[in-house]
Amino acid sequence: MKMGTVLWLEWLKLRRRGIPLLFAAVFLLTALWMGWSFGKSDASGINDQRIMIYLNLLLISTILVPITLAALACRLCDMEQMGNTYKWICTIEEPEAVYRGKVLTGILNLTVLSLLECGIYEVLAVPAGGASLLRGFQLFFTLFLAGTAIFILQLNLSLWFSNQLTPVLISIGGTFAGLFSWFLPDFPLRYVIPWGYYGVLCNAGYIYDEANRYTTCYWTGYRVIWAVFLALAAVLIYLRGQKRFLSAVREMI
Repeated sequence: MKMGTVLWLEWLKLRRRGIPLLFAAVFLLTALWMGWSFGKSDASGINDQRIMIYLNLLLISTILVPITLAALACRLCDMEQMGNTYKWICTIEEPEAVYRGKVLTGILNLTVLSLLECGIYEVLAVPAGGASLLRGFQLFFTLFLAGTAIFILQLNLSLWFSNQLTPVLISIGGTFAGLFSWFLPDFPLRYVIPWGYYGVLCNAGYIYDEANRYTTCYWTGYRVIWAVFLALAAVLIYLRGQKRFLSAVREMI
């Protein structure tokens, strides 16, 4: 069976289970929140509103995207887990292709959502002078890389636990930890959990002058080393998850 067919079958399984609606709702919520926050905001108290938009998009993604990816991972696995049907599925398709198809399905959904979020950034940045291609790419890369690592981890957890509530609870805990790490940037927690990498890879910051009520935003260098580290971690998580999935399927067969 070709990989395109595997992806199509995964999509058929998801389309009536609320996943497209969930991703659309997350995008709309993000767009409405960002539009409300910056659509009519006073730009006189900040030197570059585009940077603050960039920061807030990554912050709201820390809150909304991980739990969305956890729900997607659960939906990709729950039917097979409850029915214990992997041994039948893997008689007509290689287990590697089944696992790879689930990963690619999640990555495709994440790519679309990340591009839409970058579209929000581009639109809201227009009144402030427009967003540069470099900043738009850096935003997409951060959203995509952090989301990919989180999704693969969540998929492995969903394949591991028969009760899909457990991976969701882990995702909620990870999301809170990732959000917490934004406010304690020197605390090492953000570097050891994938949920913290929205903040780790954020290449912007600001200084608030309380006396003058003025915010000075600034760009920093992109943390390439930490991006490479996260990419390698995602590959290792993928390989480990695939190995465990193959082992579990062979035991069933």
